[in-house]
Order: sequence, then structure tokens, then C-alpha cells
Amino acid sequence: MIDTSIDFCGVRLKNPLVAASAEPTLNAANMKKCIDAGASGVIAKTMTDSPAMRELTQKAKWRFLNERHEVCRGKVPRCFSLYSRSGLALEQPEDFMAEIRETVRYGKEKDAVVIGSIGSIEKQGWVDLSKQMEDGGVPLLELNFGCPHPKLMEGVKTGMNVGQDFDVACDITRAVAEAVDIPVMIKVTPQVSDLVQFSGKLLEAGASAVTLTNRFIGFVPDIETGKPLIYGQAGIGGPWVKPLTLRWINEVRQEYGDRLAIAGTNGAYDWRDIVQFLMSGSQIVEMCSAVMCYGYDWLGKQVRGLEQFMEQRGYTSLDQFFGCASDAALQYADMPMEKARVNPDLCSNCGRCLKACFSDAMQEGEGSTWVKEENCVGCGGCYSVCPVHGAVEIVTC
Repeated sequence: MIDTSIDFCGVRLKNPLVAASAEPTLNAANMKKCIDAGASGVIAKTMTDSPAMRELTQKAKWRFLNERHEVCRGKVPRCFSLYSRSGLALEQPEDFMAEIRETVRYGKEKDAVVIGSIGSIEKQGWVDLSKQMEDGGVPLLELNFGCPHPKLMEGVKTGMNVGQDFDVACDITRAVAEAVDIPVMIKVTPQVSDLVQFSGKLLEAGASAVTLTNRFIGFVPDIETGKPLIYGQAGIGGPWVKPLTLRWINEVRQEYGDRLAIAGTNGAYDWRDIVQFLMSGSQIVEMCSAVMCYGYDWLGKQVRGLEQFMEQRGYTSLDQFFGCASDAALQYADMPMEKARVNPDLCSNCGRCLKACFSDAMQEGEGSTWVKEENCVGCGGCYSVCPVHGAVEIVTC
């Protein structure tokens, strides 16, 4: 029997897939759709006391971009970018809390968890909003220190502006953690010098978990019009950023182990990515961009894909592969020596490996390419460009 459940900060989730805080969780109706689709939890759109951030959401714009960073027309490639301008929850806190309470009740009926998200413009505001969320029945609270949009607005001190000031961020974290009894998780911006150091400071300040990471700020000109897409700089993320996110998940896990839980986000496209996030050390995975592209049903497809993967590999619980890639990671100096090997029976003699070799190891032959072993460093360039499976292998010396 396959068990996809996970204990995250003392809260049980039936599977590791959570709908991230964004337009798909903008209100109770949207959050219910995420739950019905199969997500184990939803992180509500960030509730705020900032009128400017609520107003910005009324002007929300986004584009799905292809590998050339042009607007997709119809088919969206797997490695797309989500380029967007948006804000936080539309309603004032007292009104948005009605959406939260309604979704909490619905979640309990459907075995799903509602996680609150907040963003304020001053310390006391963060505390007040956190207490409202706790009173509304949420078992977990995410502080949004990563939203990129406030960075692009004058006079708005929230989101990424807080996340880039470690002292202010820790001061707010400490105040909130002392004010509520539920676990506090911090969603951070990737645009800082050291997320490992920052995560440690947040742990000391009372955080139970970190969410790694929010989106970057980007700028994309349209070469046909000479103007920027959606009028200027915007938040950018999507599947392309996954290796950058997994890097921080791996490093934070290696440094703090089970002392600090990790929620992974920014880069998860499908069930394969969920597996990679878990193997890197993320207990839960927050998904957003793909849901915004393909709709709510996408969530359920990925839960089923995860279950099928586990069944095929003989896994009965997430613990059996959680953090395995992080645990197996080696420092540069510890990597083994390797060499390329060519199978002459499979080599098509296409010459691609010759162009990809900068050690003068791959040599042109009459029937097939061959390896000059004394020159080979085992870099794997030849292996990567070879079009015939098995024609080139990389083996340990």
C-alpha cells in the first residue's frame, strides 16, 4: 500500500503537493477547486493591510514565455517562463478572513489543509494579521518575504523588500512566532547573497520552516514593438528555474537537517519535479505556474503520477527516497575519476563528440570514433551529445 502522506511541522498532509499562494488560491472558490483537484493543501493568496498591493492585483497581468522569451501562442513548452505583475489578496483582511474560514471548513471535509499567507507594511501589522489567521483556524502560517512586486513599487515596504533585509525579516519573524501558537514558515526571495545563512537566522528567530523560493525580477523587451512586455519589470519564474531552487533546498537541508523544515517552490512542473524536490530535501512542494497554465486538474494528474512512480519503483512511503540525492551529493574534490568509452558496434561515427571534446580525447576513426585515454578527463560532453544510446559511456576508472 502506497502512503504519500507527510508530516510537515507537525501537520499531516495526505500528499506533498500544495497549491502555492497565487491567483489559483485568490479566494475560497478558487481554493476549493485546488482541493477538489487533489492538492493536499492550499496556501491562500497573501492577505495584506497594504492598499497599494491590493490595488495592484486589480491590474494583474501575466504572459507565458517560450525558450526565446516570446509570448507563447497556443502550445506552451515544458520549460516555459511565467512573467507576471500581480499583487496580494484583493479584500481587506476582515473580509478576506471570511474566505479563509470558509475554505478551512471545506478543507476539513476533504482532508486538505489551508495554510495562511500574510504580508504587512509594518511589524505590528504582521503580528495582527498572523493572529487573525490563527483565529481563522489555519494550522500553518507562511510569511511572504519573497513577493517581487513591492520591489517595483515606491513606498511599499513588504514582500521582497523585507526579505532582503535580514535584520528586519528576523525581527518580524520573532514577533510573529511569539504571538501565535501555530508553526511559522517564511517564504524567501532568491535574490539575496546567502539563503543558507538567512535560513539559519530565521530558524533562530523562531521559524519552523522556510519556503524556497519566490520568484526573481526580470525584464523582457518585445523586439517587434521596442517596448517591454506588460509595461516593464515583472516577477519571473517557472520550470526553467528548478535547478536554482533545488540548489538552495539541498544546501539548507545539508546545513540544518531536520531542525528546519523545507517547502519547495518555483520550478515544479509535474510529478517528476515533485520527486526531484523531495529527493533534494523538500518535504512539501508548492505548485503555481503550471496550474496557471493548464488549470486545476493539473494538480490531480501530478498526484497520480507520483503514486505511479512510487508503485513502479517499489516505494511504499516518501521517507524511502526523501533527501536521497542530497545525501549522495559530493564536493568537487571528492568526485571519482572517470573516462569515456566508445562501443564501436553502436557508434554511427557522426562526429558530434569530436566537436564537444576540448581535451583532444575523442579521436576520429575509420569505422567509429575512439578515445585517447591519456587525454580524457571524463567530462561527459561526448556522452551528452551522442545521438545513439549506449554508443558512448562514462565509466569510473
